[in-house]
Amino acid sequence: MFIHIPAKNLYVSEPDPRHFGNPKNDDPKVNWLKSRFHFSFAEYYDPSNQSFGALTVMNDDLVQPNKGFGEHPHQNMEIVTYIVQGELTHEDSKGNKESLGRGSAQYMSAGSGVFHSEYNLSKKEVCRFIQIWIKPRQTNTKVQYKSYRGENGQANNKWFHLVGDLQGNSQAPAKINQDTNIWVSEFSTEQRFEIKEGRQAYLLCVEGQFEMTIDSKQPLQELKSQLINQYDGVKLFKSIVLKPIDKAHVLLVEMNK
Repeated sequence: MFIHIPAKNLYVSEPDPRHFGNPKNDDPKVNWLKSRFHFSFAEYYDPSNQSFGALTVMNDDLVQPNKGFGEHPHQNMEIVTYIVQGELTHEDSKGNKESLGRGSAQYMSAGSGVFHSEYNLSKKEVCRFIQIWIKPRQTNTKVQYKSYRGENGQANNKWFHLVGDLQGNSQAPAKINQDTNIWVSEFSTEQRFEIKEGRQAYLLCVEGQFEMTIDSKQPLQELKSQLINQYDGVKLFKSIVLKPIDKAHVLLVEMNK
Protein backbone atom coordinates (compact mmCIF):
# COMPACT_ATOMS: atom_id res chain seq x y z
CA MET A 1 0.00 0.00 0.00
CA PHE A 2 3.09 2.17 0.25
CA ILE A 3 6.79 1.85 -0.53
CA HIS A 4 9.22 3.67 1.74
CA ILE A 5 12.46 5.00 0.20
CA PRO A 6 14.78 6.01 3.05
CA ALA A 7 17.26 8.82 2.48
CA LYS A 8 20.20 6.40 2.73
CA ASN A 9 18.94 4.66 -0.43
CA LEU A 10 18.90 7.83 -2.55
CA TYR A 11 21.69 8.53 -5.00
CA VAL A 12 23.72 11.57 -3.90
CA SER A 13 25.40 13.59 -6.65
CA GLU A 14 28.18 16.15 -6.12
CA PRO A 15 29.27 17.12 -9.65
CA ASP A 16 32.34 19.10 -10.67
CA PRO A 17 31.47 22.83 -10.44
CA ARG A 18 32.97 23.42 -13.91
CA HIS A 19 30.27 21.25 -15.49
CA PHE A 20 27.76 24.04 -14.89
CA GLY A 21 29.97 27.08 -15.43
CA ASN A 22 31.02 27.62 -11.83
CA PRO A 23 34.50 28.44 -10.52
CA LYS A 24 36.19 25.96 -8.22
CA ASN A 25 34.69 25.32 -4.80
CA ASP A 26 35.35 28.02 -2.20
CA ASP A 27 35.89 25.32 0.42
CA PRO A 28 37.56 22.14 -0.91
CA LYS A 29 35.57 20.13 1.68
CA VAL A 30 32.16 21.48 0.58
CA ASN A 31 30.98 20.94 -2.99
CA TRP A 32 29.01 23.72 -4.68
CA LEU A 33 26.05 21.33 -5.15
CA LYS A 34 24.70 18.34 -3.28
CA SER A 35 21.75 16.66 -5.00
CA ARG A 36 19.64 13.74 -3.82
CA PHE A 37 18.05 11.97 -6.79
CA HIS A 38 14.78 10.10 -6.22
CA PHE A 39 14.78 8.76 -9.81
CA SER A 40 17.37 8.12 -12.52
CA PHE A 41 19.03 11.36 -13.53
CA ALA A 42 22.37 12.56 -14.99
CA GLU A 43 25.12 10.08 -14.05
CA TYR A 44 22.71 7.93 -12.00
CA TYR A 45 20.87 5.29 -14.03
CA ASP A 46 18.73 2.52 -12.63
CA PRO A 47 16.39 0.86 -15.19
CA SER A 48 14.03 -0.09 -12.34
CA ASN A 49 13.82 3.49 -11.03
CA GLN A 50 13.19 5.82 -13.96
CA SER A 51 9.79 7.30 -13.11
CA PHE A 52 6.61 6.98 -11.08
CA GLY A 53 3.60 7.63 -13.26
CA ALA A 54 4.02 11.05 -14.91
CA LEU A 55 6.73 11.98 -12.38
CA THR A 56 10.19 11.49 -13.92
CA VAL A 57 12.50 13.66 -11.78
CA MET A 58 12.57 14.72 -8.16
CA ASN A 59 15.90 16.24 -7.21
CA ASP A 60 16.53 17.71 -3.76
CA ASP A 61 19.26 20.29 -4.45
CA LEU A 62 21.44 22.22 -2.01
CA VAL A 63 23.39 25.01 -3.77
CA GLN A 64 26.16 26.94 -2.05
CA PRO A 65 26.29 30.77 -2.09
CA ASN A 66 27.07 32.51 -5.39
CA LYS A 67 26.78 29.25 -7.35
CA GLY A 68 24.26 27.75 -9.72
CA PHE A 69 23.30 26.08 -12.95
CA GLY A 70 24.50 27.98 -16.02
CA GLU A 71 22.33 28.29 -19.12
CA HIS A 72 21.11 24.90 -20.36
CA PRO A 73 18.22 23.63 -22.53
CA HIS A 74 14.89 21.93 -21.75
CA GLN A 75 12.20 20.60 -24.05
CA ASN A 76 8.84 18.84 -23.69
CA MET A 77 8.73 18.72 -19.92
CA GLU A 78 6.66 20.36 -17.17
CA ILE A 79 9.19 21.64 -14.62
CA VAL A 80 8.26 22.79 -11.12
CA THR A 81 10.84 24.16 -8.67
CA TYR A 82 9.80 24.51 -5.02
CA ILE A 83 12.09 26.67 -2.87
CA VAL A 84 12.76 25.45 0.68
CA GLN A 85 15.59 27.69 1.86
CA GLY A 86 17.31 30.85 0.62
CA GLU A 87 16.47 32.47 -2.69
CA LEU A 88 16.66 31.08 -6.22
CA THR A 89 17.03 33.26 -9.33
CA HIS A 90 15.65 32.01 -12.66
CA GLU A 91 16.48 33.55 -16.05
CA ASP A 92 15.50 32.19 -19.47
CA SER A 93 15.75 32.76 -23.21
CA LYS A 94 12.17 34.12 -23.31
CA GLY A 95 13.18 37.15 -21.25
CA ASN A 96 11.92 36.00 -17.86
CA LYS A 97 14.02 36.78 -14.79
CA GLU A 98 12.89 36.41 -11.19
CA SER A 99 14.12 35.62 -7.68
CA LEU A 100 11.91 33.67 -5.27
CA GLY A 101 12.22 32.50 -1.64
CA ARG A 102 10.84 29.87 0.73
CA GLY A 103 7.42 28.46 -0.07
CA SER A 104 7.50 29.84 -3.62
CA ALA A 105 7.44 27.92 -6.88
CA GLN A 106 8.65 28.48 -10.42
CA TYR A 107 6.86 26.44 -13.06
CA MET A 108 7.82 26.16 -16.69
CA SER A 109 6.28 24.34 -19.64
CA ALA A 110 9.43 23.71 -21.66
CA GLY A 111 7.36 22.65 -24.69
CA SER A 112 9.08 23.35 -28.02
CA GLY A 113 12.33 24.30 -26.27
CA VAL A 114 13.86 26.92 -23.97
CA PHE A 115 17.21 27.76 -22.36
CA HIS A 116 17.36 28.83 -18.72
CA SER A 117 19.68 29.22 -15.76
CA GLU A 118 19.17 28.94 -11.99
CA TYR A 119 21.45 30.63 -9.46
CA ASN A 120 21.83 31.20 -5.76
CA LEU A 121 23.08 34.79 -5.89
CA SER A 122 23.41 35.15 -2.11
CA LYS A 123 26.95 35.66 -0.85
CA LYS A 124 26.24 33.90 2.48
CA GLU A 125 23.12 31.74 2.51
CA VAL A 126 22.74 28.31 0.92
CA CYS A 127 19.72 27.66 -1.28
CA ARG A 128 17.73 24.43 -1.11
CA PHE A 129 15.05 23.62 -3.63
CA ILE A 130 13.12 20.64 -4.95
CA GLN A 131 13.05 20.32 -8.73
CA ILE A 132 10.27 18.20 -10.20
CA TRP A 133 9.88 17.09 -13.82
CA ILE A 134 6.53 15.83 -15.07
CA LYS A 135 5.77 14.36 -18.49
CA PRO A 136 3.45 16.71 -20.40
CA ARG A 137 0.06 15.81 -21.80
CA GLN A 138 1.11 17.19 -25.19
CA THR A 139 4.51 17.84 -26.73
CA ASN A 140 5.98 20.78 -28.64
CA THR A 141 3.57 23.26 -27.09
CA LYS A 142 4.23 26.95 -26.52
CA VAL A 143 6.92 27.64 -23.91
CA GLN A 144 5.50 29.25 -20.77
CA TYR A 145 7.06 30.44 -17.52
CA LYS A 146 5.08 31.51 -14.48
CA SER A 147 5.62 31.63 -10.75
CA TYR A 148 3.94 31.74 -7.37
CA ARG A 149 5.41 33.82 -4.55
CA GLY A 150 4.96 32.01 -1.26
CA GLU A 151 3.14 33.52 1.69
CA ASN A 152 3.79 32.97 5.40
CA GLY A 153 1.44 30.41 6.90
CA GLN A 154 0.11 29.19 3.54
CA ALA A 155 0.57 25.52 4.50
CA ASN A 156 0.40 25.66 8.31
CA ASN A 157 -1.43 22.56 9.56
CA LYS A 158 -3.24 22.13 6.25
CA TRP A 159 -2.64 20.93 2.70
CA PHE A 160 -1.84 23.80 0.36
CA HIS A 161 -2.64 23.03 -3.28
CA LEU A 162 0.42 24.46 -5.02
CA VAL A 163 0.11 22.98 -8.53
CA GLY A 164 -2.91 21.76 -10.48
CA ASP A 165 -4.01 20.76 -13.99
CA LEU A 166 -4.20 23.52 -16.58
CA GLN A 167 -7.22 21.83 -18.18
CA GLY A 168 -9.17 21.27 -14.99
CA ASN A 169 -11.00 23.55 -12.59
CA SER A 170 -8.06 23.69 -10.20
CA GLN A 171 -7.81 26.63 -7.80
CA ALA A 172 -4.06 26.05 -7.40
CA PRO A 173 -1.93 29.13 -8.16
CA ALA A 174 0.35 27.12 -10.46
CA LYS A 175 -1.02 25.08 -13.36
CA ILE A 176 0.76 22.62 -15.65
CA ASN A 177 -0.03 20.66 -18.80
CA GLN A 178 -0.77 17.36 -17.04
CA ASP A 179 -3.33 15.73 -14.74
CA THR A 180 -1.00 16.04 -11.76
CA ASN A 181 -1.30 17.91 -8.47
CA ILE A 182 1.36 19.06 -6.02
CA TRP A 183 0.46 19.71 -2.39
CA VAL A 184 2.62 20.96 0.49
CA SER A 185 2.03 21.01 4.23
CA GLU A 186 3.94 22.24 7.28
CA PHE A 187 2.25 20.63 10.23
CA SER A 188 2.49 20.04 13.97
CA THR A 189 -0.93 18.33 14.20
CA GLU A 190 -2.19 15.13 12.61
CA GLN A 191 -2.93 15.37 8.87
CA ARG A 192 -4.78 13.10 6.48
CA PHE A 193 -4.50 12.87 2.70
CA GLU A 194 -6.94 11.00 0.47
CA ILE A 195 -5.66 8.95 -2.47
CA LYS A 196 -8.66 8.26 -4.69
CA GLU A 197 -9.21 5.03 -6.61
CA GLY A 198 -6.99 4.88 -9.71
CA ARG A 199 -4.61 7.52 -8.34
CA GLN A 200 -1.20 7.39 -6.69
CA ALA A 201 1.22 9.83 -5.10
CA TYR A 202 4.87 10.36 -4.29
CA LEU A 203 5.63 12.01 -0.95
CA LEU A 204 8.86 13.74 0.06
CA CYS A 205 9.66 14.55 3.68
CA VAL A 206 11.20 17.98 3.17
CA GLU A 207 11.90 18.72 6.84
CA GLY A 208 11.28 17.08 10.21
CA GLN A 209 9.90 13.60 10.78
CA PHE A 210 6.52 11.94 11.26
CA GLU A 211 4.82 8.60 11.68
CA MET A 212 2.73 7.47 8.71
CA THR A 213 -0.09 4.95 8.65
CA ILE A 214 -2.63 3.96 6.02
CA ASP A 215 -5.95 5.73 6.63
CA SER A 216 -8.35 2.99 7.68
CA LYS A 217 -11.45 2.39 9.75
CA GLN A 218 -9.27 0.42 12.14
CA PRO A 219 -7.98 2.25 15.25
CA LEU A 220 -4.63 3.88 14.52
CA GLN A 221 -2.91 1.97 17.33
CA GLU A 222 -3.77 -1.30 15.55
CA LEU A 223 -2.21 -0.21 12.24
CA LYS A 224 1.43 -0.61 11.37
CA SER A 225 3.16 2.77 11.30
CA GLN A 226 6.32 3.84 9.49
CA LEU A 227 8.68 6.54 10.73
CA ILE A 228 9.49 8.94 7.89
CA ASN A 229 12.56 11.15 8.22
CA GLN A 230 13.90 14.20 6.41
CA TYR A 231 14.78 13.47 2.73
CA ASP A 232 12.83 10.17 2.71
CA GLY A 233 10.46 9.42 -0.16
CA VAL A 234 7.28 7.32 -0.13
CA LYS A 235 5.29 5.84 -3.02
CA LEU A 236 1.62 5.93 -2.01
CA PHE A 237 -1.35 3.92 -3.29
CA LYS A 238 -3.81 4.42 -0.40
CA SER A 239 -4.98 7.33 1.74
CA ILE A 240 -2.66 8.16 4.64
CA VAL A 241 -2.49 9.66 8.12
CA LEU A 242 0.58 11.67 9.13
CA LYS A 243 1.40 12.21 12.81
CA PRO A 244 4.34 14.61 13.33
CA ILE A 245 7.02 13.89 15.89
CA ASP A 246 7.55 17.63 16.36
CA LYS A 247 6.88 19.64 13.21
CA ALA A 248 7.17 18.32 9.67
CA HIS A 249 7.19 19.74 6.15
CA VAL A 250 6.11 17.53 3.25
CA LEU A 251 5.61 17.81 -0.50
CA LEU A 252 3.27 15.40 -2.27
CA VAL A 253 2.86 14.80 -6.02
CA GLU A 254 -0.52 13.17 -6.83
CA MET A 255 -1.36 11.71 -10.25
CA ASN A 256 -3.06 8.94 -12.26
CA LYS A 257 -1.64 5.47 -11.91
